[in-house]
Amino acid sequence: MQPEPRLRTERCVLTPLSLADVDEHAAASGRREDALRDTRLADAHWHRHGFGHWAVRDLTTGEFLGVAELHFAGPGIEGIAADEVEAGWWVAESRRNEGFATEGMRAAIDDVWERARVDHVTAYIDGTNPPSERVAAKLGFVVRGPGTGRFGEPMTAYELRR
Repeated sequence: MQPEPRLRTERCVLTPLSLADVDEHAAASGRREDALRDTRLADAHWHRHGFGHWAVRDLTTGEFLGVAELHFAGPGIEGIAADEVEAGWWVAESRRNEGFATEGMRAAIDDVWERARVDHVTAYIDGTNPPSERVAAKLGFVVRGPGTGRFGEPMTAYELRR
């Protein structure tokens, strides 16, 4: 059995998001249904593909801060193909604007280049989320073009080349 992947940054530790994280995810996000769905999907994706969502924790305290997502997009996003790796991120409201989304995603993206052997990563952000747009810019994502999200919402597709 291989050891669980683990990434470390200056202020964070990242471990694969799993079913064991559901309670911390729910507390940090305030949405238990999302926590159940996300941890199930993440666990399955890690087992099937060898990469996926990361739980991001404060290196000093171990506090669950949020999630750094990297997974195959799957169907339903106009502007991003199902077989492209999609990135997403969120941080608990109480810890936003501290740079954890950028720091965690930078480590996760650096890791996925080798783990998934891809030459680019995509993301989609709706136009009402300037903080996520700033994170995307800090990470080096560029606008690919307009699209539509899984629920029909207008969004902008972004791309980061290796």
